[in-house]
Amino acid sequence: MYRLSGSVGQGGQNAHDDVLLVQKQLNKNAHIVAEIGRVPEDGNLDDLTQRAIIAFQRRIVRLSSPDGRVDPHGRTWRTLLGEVPHATTVAFSQLSVENENLYLYVNPDRVWGTPSTIQSLRTLAASLREEGIEIGIGDISFAQGGHMPPHGSHRRGTDVDIRPQRADGARSPVQITDPNYSRERTRRVVEELQKDPNLKLILFNDSEITGVRYYKGHHNHLHVRFES
Repeated sequence: MYRLSGSVGQGGQNAHDDVLLVQKQLNKNAHIVAEIGRVPEDGNLDDLTQRAIIAFQRRIVRLSSPDGRVDPHGRTWRTLLGEVPHATTVAFSQLSVENENLYLYVNPDRVWGTPSTIQSLRTLAASLREEGIEIGIGDISFAQGGHMPPHGSHRRGTDVDIRPQRADGARSPVQITDPNYSRERTRRVVEELQKDPNLKLILFNDSEITGVRYYKGHHNHLHVRFES
């Protein structure tokens, strides 16, 4: 799905499907630096796409002399995919949980996200505060993105792991087969997430909750992906 058959950009082969892949990845990284902006996802190498490649190379990959080309195994392509950290301080914010009904169940260096994602989490917590529901936050991204073991995602600051709710309200792990799992409280979390225009998808394996998708390994956490 994310494999280029040839180079894209200045002097590249610029096959339609390859250009389209690069355009999609440029748009997924558009939040990092304003000058990149969004490009059309039409498979055509236009001036806007070419400028975005050069801007990404200059500001994010930190090439002193950008060549304006994305090669199948080159650093620009791997950085676009999030396989290597960005070479500059990107616009990620660290989630703070002081004095809120949010708590972390991973180390703080793993909870960096885009400003929009962090705001979505704060909005979620605020909407459930009066109901006494606390939101357990797991992996988001590292401060500069890049591969976050053991995940294939969590590279762009828009993917968030959230614990399902427990009936006893404890800040402890739980999965959908445990007696202490609360479907109703977890459903409330999903309902509030679905009100957020920034939401893209929720992966979670309780088929009794509307609005989630089954995905292997997601019995003990909700994988929430935001648009930006």
